[in-house]
Amino acid sequence: MKRKEILISIILAISFITIFSFTSLALNSDEEDFLKYLIRKTYPELELEGKNKGLVKIGFNLLKKDKNEIATSNNKDYIKIEVVDDKMQNINVVPYQNNEKIKENNDKNIKIEVPDKIELAKGKPQILIYHTHGTESYEPEKIGNYHSLNKKYSVMSIGEKLKGELEKRGYSVLHNMDYHDYPSFNGSYKRSLETASNILKKYNSIKVVLDIHRDGVDIKNEEMRKKVRSQETVTINGEKVARFSIVVGPESPNRKEVEKFARYITSISNKKYPGLAKKVIVKPYGRFNQFLSNNYALLEIGGNANTIDEALKTTKYLADVLDEALNGMNR
Repeated sequence: MKRKEILISIILAISFITIFSFTSLALNSDEEDFLKYLIRKTYPELELEGKNKGLVKIGFNLLKKDKNEIATSNNKDYIKIEVVDDKMQNINVVPYQNNEKIKENNDKNIKIEVPDKIELAKGKPQILIYHTHGTESYEPEKIGNYHSLNKKYSVMSIGEKLKGELEKRGYSVLHNMDYHDYPSFNGSYKRSLETASNILKKYNSIKVVLDIHRDGVDIKNEEMRKKVRSQETVTINGEKVARFSIVVGPESPNRKEVEKFARYITSISNKKYPGLAKKVIVKPYGRFNQFLSNNYALLEIGGNANTIDEALKTTKYLADVLDEALNGMNR
């Protein structure tokens, strides 16, 4: 009897090893497809639409596996993804009513502090604006599933408009328009880090760094698009403008100072233009290059359901908010 049991155990063990080996080979052979599936599920913006033309190449390159770039995750240079489930909502869409002041339950007990004093040298670059994900676009540019090389409809134009608004208020702004998410999305933060680091080495007068993005939601249908857009816009002075939020990476060594800067800006925005700012988003992981400066803001201006005009209109109000914040710090 014992001999029979041993024989059965040996047969089962051999069967398990054989099945496991074939499964491993199958997984390895389909590793590329599995990676694409995983990225699509965790980053809905990358889901390609068959009707899109021209920027389809971008979509495929965003999903391309580059071993050297994927390896950057060891250095905690994470790509921006949106994970949406019951336990962790990273979209952070907050409804509003008639511009009433938004009260965030999670932020009730947080003390708003003024960041450390800064000195802005006149006649030299003071603020850097750049884009880790420069292809992110707005309505009506849906090509590439809201990832376009047409700067007129992307965050590039938002950065340029914000530059102009800040310059009207007396600031010296440098706007870098290099692409870091094209032709490959993987490694975007590694490439943008190199760009920003070189600029900061060249201009030590820069005290504020702004990485301009836009939020992204997987829009299933027209009804959903309208709903998301209504939640992502606010009416100020009779015009509809896109709302903004500031994202903080918890693994940045200066996370405390970066978060202080983010909450300070958001607090001023809530007082000046109630409803314009969403709550500060602290991601569950990542650094997002924020260790480059304590006065670093990863700004998400509007989302893919917003029109480019709504996002452009945000810049003048955001410039007002930043002006007051920097004046308070340049004390």
